[in-house]
Amino acid sequence: MEWKDVGAWLKGNAGTGAALVGSLLTGNIPGAVAAGVAMVTSATGQASPDAAMTALQGNPEAVLKLRELALQDEASIREHIRAMTELELVDQQREHEQAQQTIRSGDNAEDPFVRRTRPGQSWLSLFAALAYVFTRDDPSLEILALLLTLPWAYAGLRQVGKGMDYLAKIRGKP
Repeated sequence: MEWKDVGAWLKGNAGTGAALVGSLLTGNIPGAVAAGVAMVTSATGQASPDAAMTALQGNPEAVLKLRELALQDEASIREHIRAMTELELVDQQREHEQAQQTIRSGDNAEDPFVRRTRPGQSWLSLFAALAYVFTRDDPSLEILALLLTLPWAYAGLRQVGKGMDYLAKIRGKP
């Protein structure tokens, strides 16, 4: 068991104050995780994730003590969570910028082969998809989706999966 597992349990089962500590434990900033571990260790008297989880699940007083510690340090916890969220968003933005820069450098390359490869692959894949649909009695949707992947990506539909994840999240589905 890891501290992330303890954090996930806290977020789902321990109530408001302790859920903030759970957010620290499931984050990716070492300082925030260490702060969460220190609070759980202080509340349970256990230094390993397994022992801490057992103490939290079996001793309601340990959960209450953790809530009290979280309320005393709520501003700091919220600042750690804000920092984790900010780092995650900055990382996503940089990833997107890098992808766009790579695409632009290929589109603006002086070498005609480099400049025409991506659009050529997309058109070829689109024609293959059309040929597949019109030459089969019962085309497979999986194969069609694979054939259309390059044209969709070239057209800018790179984030469809993330959009579907977002729609599922706002509808309350995992």
